[in-house]
Amino acid sequence: MPRPSQPAPEPTPPLRPVPVASVASGRVRALPIVRDDVALVAGLRAGEAWARAALFDRQAPHVERILRRVLGGDRYGELADLVQDAFVQALASLGHLRDAEALPAWMETIATRTAFRAIRARKARSFLLFWEPSRVPEPSASGVDPDVVEAHRRTYALLERMPTDERVIFALRYIDGMELERIAAIREVSLATLKRRLARAEQRFAHAAQRDGVLRPWLEEGGRWTT
Repeated sequence: MPRPSQPAPEPTPPLRPVPVASVASGRVRALPIVRDDVALVAGLRAGEAWARAALFDRQAPHVERILRRVLGGDRYGELADLVQDAFVQALASLGHLRDAEALPAWMETIATRTAFRAIRARKARSFLLFWEPSRVPEPSASGVDPDVVEAHRRTYALLERMPTDERVIFALRYIDGMELERIAAIREVSLATLKRRLARAEQRFAHAAQRDGVLRPWLEEGGRWTT
């Protein structure tokens, strides 16, 4: 199996002041920059509009990354809607966030659950072919090795045939490079249970990839699957 990657932590982009109109003076003023998640969550719980904007500004790149890596890009033209759905769910379930400093991990969990539901919805639609929407053509990958593009396509075609839970944990581990402990927390299972499920996913993927002429060399060379 390919060894999980260990990507460097992605820096949190600095937040810019959000200009809003002052009702009293009619002037435009800039709100203070939110420098930590505790202040951000306090603003969210107070129903502040600037806090909702700041949450999206800070967490949207991470939510989109997880959705892309679990789902395999935006072949169905649904990614933007799924990102929005994740933030709607976050705001609706804010009361369940006990530790404000756990905000990034909490958003990862919501993003993963959103991806999980999207996969199950796709599978449900597959039984109703006359309702299945047309897929959006995949964007061209100019400057990228065609072999890499084809391996990417076949990897996700294979993942689509796997059980949903196995697909999600496989993608989080081997495509996103997430630590086992974090995946177990997201899926709300023990580390031992997560390891058993991941082993089944690895075996299922390896068995299918060995029979694929494009994926077999990647599997044998220990290549990394990325998106």
